[in-house]
Amino acid sequence: MSVRLRILSNSLTAILVLNAISLAAGFVVFWLVASPYTGSRLNENAGHIAARYFSLGGIVVAVLTAIGALWVISVNTRRVNDPLRRLIRAVEEIRDGNLDYELAATGHDEFAELSAGFEQMRIRLKDSMRQRERAETERRAMIASVTHDLQTPITSILGYSEGILDGVADTREKILDYVAVIHKKARSLQLLAEDLSLLSRLENAQLPLDKREEDFGVLVNELAEEFFHSQQGAKLESHIAPGLNVLADKEKIARVLVNIFQNSLKYKNPEQPIPEITISLVKHDSNALLTVSDNGVGVSQGDLPHLFDRFYRADSSRGQQSGSGLGLSIARHLVHLHGGQIWIISNPGGGISVNITLPLSEGEVGD
Repeated sequence: MSVRLRILSNSLTAILVLNAISLAAGFVVFWLVASPYTGSRLNENAGHIAARYFSLGGIVVAVLTAIGALWVISVNTRRVNDPLRRLIRAVEEIRDGNLDYELAATGHDEFAELSAGFEQMRIRLKDSMRQRERAETERRAMIASVTHDLQTPITSILGYSEGILDGVADTREKILDYVAVIHKKARSLQLLAEDLSLLSRLENAQLPLDKREEDFGVLVNELAEEFFHSQQGAKLESHIAPGLNVLADKEKIARVLVNIFQNSLKYKNPEQPIPEITISLVKHDSNALLTVSDNGVGVSQGDLPHLFDRFYRADSSRGQQSGSGLGLSIARHLVHLHGGQIWIISNPGGGISVNITLPLSEGEVGD
């Protein structure tokens, strides 16, 4: 029942009941007082007495009705004011920044609906503020990381270019060496800018995919052989299941795989002079599951959830390696765009395993 109807119903019911009680009381009083004058002894004085008591009964009825009306108004006012005060208190708490203040909804009237709606609004506002704070924290971290990654190559470029201008590089060989360093640092800046641009497009869903049916095993084999063939001293072991077709943008998936291959060699364990890479591709439910394992330095359990964050570096030894720090973040976005998943686990004997799932083509799911 609505608040308005409930107040009106309660008021009318209470007033009618009080009127009935008051009238009954008046009639009882009149009967008790006037009964001795009825019958054979009824006279003119009895009529005056009856009129007087009727007037007194009317006054009693009016007074009791007024008192009852005031009582009903007071009760109904409290029923309106109490939830209204609670709502005002909640508004003041939210205004002052206390998003943890909860407004409990009681009853089944409009105030209960309003309280429930206000509580949902508070929860959404709190979640929005958390996301905003998280985004701001990530933005500041990104600015700090970009500043750091820009400062090092820029400092090198300035230093070597000044060496050429000042005549420190006084031979052709030295000049060529200095120019080679400048070119290398400039190239690293270019890669960083390209990665930032690509990540921005991915995060804003502005990167189109050219998906075609590809044999995932053939693609993995080709890239692995091409990449590790040029890496001296690396030991590669592959277990590739044939005929696992997926819908994929070959260029984008190749970028993901190359990044994983690079990391498997970049973070090698000093105690393991020969990097050992194991690649496995199997069918798992309706997906192709690719696992790339290495015997590198590994990652602590506390760092695992953050490896796909932008510019995240697990420790100082990994932080010393070159790269934009965006590779895994880009890889995650690209895999998700293909409807897949990517995650990393620590190997018991050392190193990590990077796992990727991609949905199989419709013809492969039922095989």
